[in-house]
Amino acid sequence: MDMDAGKIERTPEAEAGPATAACPDEAPSPWPAPVAALTTVVCGTAVIDPARLGLLLVPLLFLLAAHAAGRLVEQAARQLPPSDQPAMLQTAVHLGVGVAVLSLFAMFSASLGLFRMTGLAVTVLAAVGLFRLARAAVPVRLSAQAITPALSGIVLGLMWLTAWLWATIPSTFYDELAYHLVIPERALATGSLPAYPWVLYTLMPQASDLLLAWGMAVDGDLGARALHWSFWAWGSMAAWGLLDALLLPRSLGWTAALITGALASSPTLWFLGTLTFAETCLTAALVTAAGAMVASDGKHIPWLSTGLLLGLAATVKLNGLAWMIAGLAAAFVLRWPGRRLALAALLALASIIPWWARAARITGNPIYPLAYEWLGSNGFWNDASQALLKGDITPNAVAWGLAGTLRLPWDLVLHPERFGSASDVGVLAIVATGTALLLPVIHRVVRTDPRTQRLGDAAAVFLFVAGFAWAATTTTTRFFAPAWLFGLVVFLVLMLSFRKTGAILALAVVIPLGIWGTIRFLDQHEAVFSATRVALGKEARDAYLGRTLDHYEAAAFVRRNVPANATLLFIGEARPYYFSREAVAPYPFNRHPLGAWVEESDSPEALAGRLAREKITHVVLNVREFTRLHDKYGMLAFTGEHARAHDDRLKRLPLVLQQMFSANGVYVFAVPGGT
Repeated sequence: MDMDAGKIERTPEAEAGPATAACPDEAPSPWPAPVAALTTVVCGTAVIDPARLGLLLVPLLFLLAAHAAGRLVEQAARQLPPSDQPAMLQTAVHLGVGVAVLSLFAMFSASLGLFRMTGLAVTVLAAVGLFRLARAAVPVRLSAQAITPALSGIVLGLMWLTAWLWATIPSTFYDELAYHLVIPERALATGSLPAYPWVLYTLMPQASDLLLAWGMAVDGDLGARALHWSFWAWGSMAAWGLLDALLLPRSLGWTAALITGALASSPTLWFLGTLTFAETCLTAALVTAAGAMVASDGKHIPWLSTGLLLGLAATVKLNGLAWMIAGLAAAFVLRWPGRRLALAALLALASIIPWWARAARITGNPIYPLAYEWLGSNGFWNDASQALLKGDITPNAVAWGLAGTLRLPWDLVLHPERFGSASDVGVLAIVATGTALLLPVIHRVVRTDPRTQRLGDAAAVFLFVAGFAWAATTTTTRFFAPAWLFGLVVFLVLMLSFRKTGAILALAVVIPLGIWGTIRFLDQHEAVFSATRVALGKEARDAYLGRTLDHYEAAAFVRRNVPANATLLFIGEARPYYFSREAVAPYPFNRHPLGAWVEESDSPEALAGRLAREKITHVVLNVREFTRLHDKYGMLAFTGEHARAHDDRLKRLPLVLQQMFSANGVYVFAVPGGT
């Protein structure tokens, strides 16, 4: 997936302008930039909020563990990347293979009820990584040649620092509190993989959420968010390594800064680093796989790393299957030998099959809730649920119509609010991705060599296959995040193909747009989460959560006063994370089991008895949120000739329960006879 920039314009190396920082045989050390970036994050954290310095150990140790795991697996399979590949690409590939292996270990250990073994594995691997780092560490010499990479690393570090500060704030994002953080929390509490019929996402692939548990074990939601930030840092390193690979044999000192500006130009990509979206790990895995494929040649076909990375993409999110197919299609266009391509495909399939088997065992449908009309859902999903889901996500291209589909790039720029949360992707990413789709035409017009044309064809096929699946399902902006980042890297390479002015042109484009994207992200984040003060360490955790979450006081009461083995039933609330108890908290798209219990009971007292028989010990009622969910999603809205009686029975239920707490319209009740 490359477009060898050095061959687009056939200017002799001797005439190379400012885009060429050094000849291949004089390539500067790759380490001043990452060292400068990490130093910037540490120093910035120490100045702005020293209390979070210790939290930095979570992502750093996890990345060391992943790197160690990746190298061990690649060494065992004799699939280490060639030493002449860019150092940052090698690092990203090691990290990606390691994350993929750890995710598989987490899934299997949780399936056996031994999930805590994952924490032990990460700890041991982190120690191995530290040992290897200590042995391999070399002093970074201060020289004139290191100045440019170091300055570039500082720019990257400022982006990492900003994302770090806004990522490691108390969680208030709805989906985090509904399932992204609940999945690792319950896995830690029970040792098993949670599967709730009333939360559809717990029955889908969720590998990246499981990995958050290691950070959560260290420092709760802040630790989980810190670990999630490591996915984003890995993704930026993967983009950096991909750019270096695309520029070979040239070597640039400014690649880290260029990647920073390009990534920062997209508020969507900023949000991937600061909220626990599964698309973050998805994007990092796919961009890393792209880099591995770019660097492949006749002697080295990275079937192991590519297969594991594409498998990881398929296990972090249901639509990762389409991205996996797109990656394999690109490898086919690159003319990988059939045996190596088959090995990569089998490895990717082996990664996702356990998740499919789990879904099939619980719901009868391996790709639940997709194709539920044909494959079934064991009663967990129906047409009403599907209608609610469709009503809450961005329509697909069919719903937009031909004119709307053709206008899609324009609307993504001018009306991002139509395309889901964190949907302001930025004009540069849209232009860049559209340009990447035209690589086959560009290469043939410029008359590049056959290999370069083939790489451009592979890039276009990758984007087209994934884009077709994206447009056919939902045009939610962040679901196409891997393509946005990949397109940005390709666009940088195109600009750098102008040898004498490439670096100046690229910097002139990405610096102002990067500043614009950062400002947009900060403004949007503040508008939604009102979190600038807490991000900068100027507001206490409890004060922030008490100000932004109406149920936080009730959650604190439950943690202090309700037994740890209690089971809570949530009415009008779908965010159980801060309650830290086993909970029946249906997501708005799912049917609430309480509806059937109301219909099957003939009085509020009988309904309370039914709750006790269902082993519900406490009820949490959020009046304001119940009104919203009832009116918007029809949650616990009864129909038919007995609707009024059922509704009255539900409203009278609190009268037969024992009230324990109330604040901000949120009530906690004990169920008589609940054990």
